[in-house]
Order: sequence, then structure tokens, then C-alpha cells
Amino acid sequence: MKLKKWLLVFFCTLVSCVALMVVFNVVTDPFGVFGDRFFQWYEYDMTMNPRVAKIAWLDRHYEDYNSYVIGSSRASSLPTKELNQYTGGRFYNMTWYGGDLQDECQLVHYLANHYTVKNLVLTLDPSSAGAFGWESDRMKDNMHCKVDGSSVLSFYGRYLFSNPTYGAEKIRSFMKRGYLTTADSVYTVKSGCYNKQRRDASPIGAMEDYSFDDHVIPPNVQMDLPYIEEAIDSIRDIRALCSEKGITLTIIGVPLENDEFYSYDQDRVAEFWTKLAGLQNFYEFWGDNIINADIRFFYDEYHFRNDVGRMVLASVFEDESVYVPDSFGHYDTPENVSERIRETFAVSGERVESRTGRPQTGDDTYTSTVPILVYHSFTEDPDQGVDHCILAEDFEEQIHMLSESGFHAVTYQDLIAYVYQGTDLPERPVLITIDDGYQNNLDLAVPILQKYGFSATVAVIGVSAGKNTYKNTGKAITPHFALSDAQPYVESGLLSIQTHSYDMHQVPELDGKECRKGVLRNPDESEASYVQALTSDYQRSATQLKKALGVENVVYTYPYGYYDELSEIVLHSLGTEVTSTLEEGNNVIIKGLRQSLYLLKRNTVYGGVSAEDLKIRLEKLQQEGK
Repeated sequence: MKLKKWLLVFFCTLVSCVALMVVFNVVTDPFGVFGDRFFQWYEYDMTMNPRVAKIAWLDRHYEDYNSYVIGSSRASSLPTKELNQYTGGRFYNMTWYGGDLQDECQLVHYLANHYTVKNLVLTLDPSSAGAFGWESDRMKDNMHCKVDGSSVLSFYGRYLFSNPTYGAEKIRSFMKRGYLTTADSVYTVKSGCYNKQRRDASPIGAMEDYSFDDHVIPPNVQMDLPYIEEAIDSIRDIRALCSEKGITLTIIGVPLENDEFYSYDQDRVAEFWTKLAGLQNFYEFWGDNIINADIRFFYDEYHFRNDVGRMVLASVFEDESVYVPDSFGHYDTPENVSERIRETFAVSGERVESRTGRPQTGDDTYTSTVPILVYHSFTEDPDQGVDHCILAEDFEEQIHMLSESGFHAVTYQDLIAYVYQGTDLPERPVLITIDDGYQNNLDLAVPILQKYGFSATVAVIGVSAGKNTYKNTGKAITPHFALSDAQPYVESGLLSIQTHSYDMHQVPELDGKECRKGVLRNPDESEASYVQALTSDYQRSATQLKKALGVENVVYTYPYGYYDELSEIVLHSLGTEVTSTLEEGNNVIIKGLRQSLYLLKRNTVYGGVSAEDLKIRLEKLQQEGK
């Protein structure tokens, strides 16, 4: 009897534990299989298994979309916002880890048979013929049973009875989540694209300052493509289904970094390429060109940047307002594909050798080296011409030297046009900036700039504009000009006015020792409070400039030059296109790469610096930039 009781207790306990495990797995739902109705943290679910979680998401939100991007994780850099603008569709990016045309073909059938689909963008590259029906992890790499037609009981059973550590890890990650993207949340749920907020906030400049974290492609290795026939059959199936359902199918051969592209067996690439063009005309961005030859256009060896994705779409949809290099992008047909292949694999002796001996194009046609000078205050009193205060006569000698030496003044707006539209800059460009917005900027500096045909950008402290006392303290400060007084110079193009923050340029001697250190987060400040504070300050400054001068606030000059990753991400999310620091050095601006406008270096000109000294300094900077 005691044994029966013991067995009954043991059995009931076991059943209870299993039941608790099932409930726990459903509640935590780390793969999003059950709709994640409790946590609603779909970013996490998609990170764990995008093949499964994206289907679970769409089953609840399919009415929000009618168009889809299909392909490997590379295609995540095709932004849905631009696709919507170009096509009038409502795109969702279905890309996931790894390219596998068997999975992609099954996905297209599911989408077409269960949802309303108007447009389909299928992304391909040679590696599309490198794997077929591959699955390394039954929890993280598998397809949803609704898509591949596998056993429903087996599919849901594996997640109901999965190891509870998956759910426990989701809870731990949920408790730690903040404003910044982490390895636990790499997707943007509403678009399906990767969340690149951190990677897109990193500045990019000179080639020698940039490298991939991990260079994994071995040199001089030819990788085979064993599944060409299977891949072509799947594409043929997709094409037939789209024709049957009236779906507009666009095929894009997405960019590949040269080291990867030239590591594939060229004969096999040519075979796949030829057969693909025989099926359907497609847009192709392969081979040696400005983008693929420059690693700065890639996050890593396998993923091109979002900015490159914008160029791809601009090329496909013929948007001339976006910079696209002339050599980037081709429309391949059965008639021209052989010539394209021949050109791609013909190495010209005039080209520069890349890191691994593969062809690479020089960068002199799409980069420009731009030194930035920063001034603060001006005076006519020789006794005050020290530190950040410049004698007006010294300033005139410096501007005269720049003019005589062939330098041409450019603005931040010129740099933006260079990057966004590819508008060329003049020879020997130099950008003159003035911080804080003192009255002497208008009284002393502006007439000199005007005399020599130069321009400058003034970064104003919003709270001090038009004031000669500090905030509500009544303490005297160097007078700052009123924004209305700068209006004529803004209209003439002599001055550009942008922000130096509204009230984050705080002074310990006036605000107290506990004041904020530039825009940096205070030690006891929560992340949420900090983000709100920076956002509010930025918006207040933007409103001030818009109301007073009618200008958009797209340049942010960091007070004291202090910044961090969080400040960069917040400011760019608010519409800032350029950020500048007080770090000394030159700037390499790159057409098409917005990140080359981030954290620009500026060189402070101090009182007592002669025109000749400044010339030597600029020439040294130019040499460093070559």
C-alpha cells in the first residue's frame, strides 16, 4: 500500500512538473510560437528563430502588409520604407539567417495562399546555390509547420516540452532590456528588418581606420555551389506561382563584398548567373565596383549596409535623388548576361589590388577629405586675444591665407549633399565653424568672411541666444547674438545656424558642480529619463531655430565635444544628419555613406595662432587624409 501511495505521489508530481513546464513554456514563449501574448517581446522571438516567429507575427498582423522581401539576412538592408514609397505597397521583410531556396520557395507558397500579396522582392546571390534544405538546429533553424507542411503535433510538441532554460533566459533578458539594441533583440518587429541602430551609429572615415571585427573568408579558396539545379527549379516555381497569382516579382542580385564574391568558383557562378537570367530579367549588383570593392560599405563580410540597400533600390526604381555610383547595378537579360559575366571576371591591370589580391577600384572618385576649423569668440583687444578668443586681425589674416592658398569654404549642407546626392565638393574644401553664438561673431567675424567670400556655420546655445546674463542668475556673460539679428546672413548664405544644444552646454561655475557634463548622462539618471531629457532639449532647440530662422536642425555640435553611443543613437533617431566633436584630425567624407558624417573631427583655432601656423597645420591634415 505504501508503495502504491508513493508511486501515485511520484506520478502526480511528475505530471504536475510537466504541466508547469508546459505552462511556463507557453507563457514565456521564447520562440514566439504561441503568439507571445504575455511578454509581447517579438524582437526576442524573431532573434531566436525568425523563420517561426515572423509567421506567428504575420498571422496576427497580415492585414498591415501586402508585399514581402524574401531572402537571406543580407536582404535585411533593403529598407521597407523606401520600397513602400517606390511601389505604393506595404512591405514586410521576411529575411532570416542563411539563404536556402527550398525554405524560401515554401515561404512564398504560404504567403501567396494565405495572405494578399501584390509585390514580391526575391533577393539572390551566388550563395543561394550553396545550401538547400539545410537545418542545423530543430529549435532555431526550422520552418514553421504551417509553411513546410510538417507534423503539427511534432512542431508544437517540441516547443511545449522544450528545455525551460530557453524561457528563463528570455525572462533574464527582458529584465535587462533598455533603449539600445542587444544581441537578444536584433530585429525591428514592424518591418522585419534587422535593427542596426548601434552599427549605424558608428562613424566611418578613412579606410585605414576601418576593418571587420572578424575576417573569416580564407584567401585563395574557391567555394563550390552544389545546388544550382535545385536553386533554379525553386526560382522557376516561385516565378510560376507569382504569374498565377498576379504578383509582381522583382529579382535582385544583392551586393557582395569582393573577397566573398571572388571566393566562389567562377565557372559555377557563371552557370548559375546564366540560368537565372534565362528564367527572368533581374537587377544585379555583383562583381567589382565602387561599393563591393570598399569594405566600408559593409557591416561585415556578408552584410552590406542599409545605405547600400537604399542605393540598390534607388537604382532599381530609377530614383535620381539618391547617389548611386555609375558602375553600380545592371539589368541582366539573356541577351547581355554573357558580356556581364565576361566583364565581371576579367581583371584589368589598371585596377588596384585588394586585400586578397582580387580586383578593387580606387576611391578618389567618391571620397573627399575635409578639414573643419572651429572658432569661438573674437576681439579687437590684443590683451584678450588668447585661448578661445581670436584677434579680429589674426582672423582676417587666416581667412586671407585660406583664400590665397586655394581653399574653398563649404558648409555642412554641402557635405550632406555630397553624401546623399553625390554633389561634388570644390578642390581643397574647408569648413569653418563658430561655437556658442557670441555677438562678436556678427560684429567682427562676419564682415571678414563677407570680404573674402567665405561662409561659416555657427552652433548656438539656445538658452543664451540674445542674452548678456546667464539664465535666471543675473550673472553677466559675454553677450550672445539674437537669432533675428543673424537672419540677413542666413538668407544670404554667409552663415548657417545650427544647434549647440538648447540648455546642455552647462557651466559648473554658473550651474553648480552637479550640472550635466555636456550631453552625457548623469551618474544617477535612468536611461529612460536621460533619453527624454536629450530628446526634449533637442526638440526645444529645433523649434527655436525653425521659428526664428526657418531652418531645419540637422547638425548637432556636441557641447564641449562630449558624446557617447547612446547620445549618437538618440540624436540620429531625431533627424540629426551630422554630429561634430572637438576631437582633432581630418574627415574623410564618403558618397553614399551617411555614417561618414557622424562624429566629425574639428580643429580648434586658439588665440595667437598665426596664419602661417594655420596653413602648416592644414597642409599636415591634408597629407594625413591621403
